[in-house]
Amino acid sequence: MEQKDVPNPYNHSNAAKKYESKQNFRAAEKEYRRAVETADELPLSEYRRHFEAALSAAAGNEDWRKHLEIDDVESLKKAYRELLSLPFLTRIQLAGFYARHGAVPEAREILEEALSIGIDPLLADDVELRAMEKRAKDLHRDVKDILGPENAESLFLKYFDRLDTDKNGFVDREELRRAQMDLALDAEAQEMVRYLLYHYYDVEAASNDEFGMEISGITKADVRNFQKQAKSGWKRMKKEE
Repeated sequence: MEQKDVPNPYNHSNAAKKYESKQNFRAAEKEYRRAVETADELPLSEYRRHFEAALSAAAGNEDWRKHLEIDDVESLKKAYRELLSLPFLTRIQLAGFYARHGAVPEAREILEEALSIGIDPLLADDVELRAMEKRAKDLHRDVKDILGPENAESLFLKYFDRLDTDKNGFVDREELRRAQMDLALDAEAQEMVRYLLYHYYDVEAASNDEFGMEISGITKADVRNFQKQAKSGWKRMKKEE
């Protein structure tokens, strides 16, 4: 049977890093995305069968080394670790690229893909991969706070009277902090509160609706304008580019 050429995601990852270092971000994005695509094209089920067979042979003290240039089980696991994890790892790379360049919605989407793929069960005890998974989860939590819920504006309108405890027409920082302790606010509303706290000063200055300095707090117009600005940021390239 004719051997099919196996794509190499590392070629694309290395090219992406070079383009990024030269600030050619569109070319870098293209290569990071191609690394993900080639990782997904790898015959991972075949690699997994080989790995399982080698582990089984090693456990039975069979002569498993004669077909491999590996001397111990730990080296065997290390050799397969990145190979079987490439769909996960290349997505983490792409998400990191997006996060570095302000494409936060794109970073969240790719992180969610990576975390849904996760770590191969055969490598569940790998310390380095678990550490990478934890970093991915931490970054995902951070970008969720940066982005907030999709319906942040409508949530703010819905809960405005509850948040504006002194009824002055503004929701200030202390009122948002107190709202974090309000058990009557559901998870989505709490996500909105964290989002507004994260961006508080930028949201407060998003519309010129105060006399003098914008220091009284957040208004409905502030949130509306800030949301418009947030949605006009860096967007990933189209697939056909």
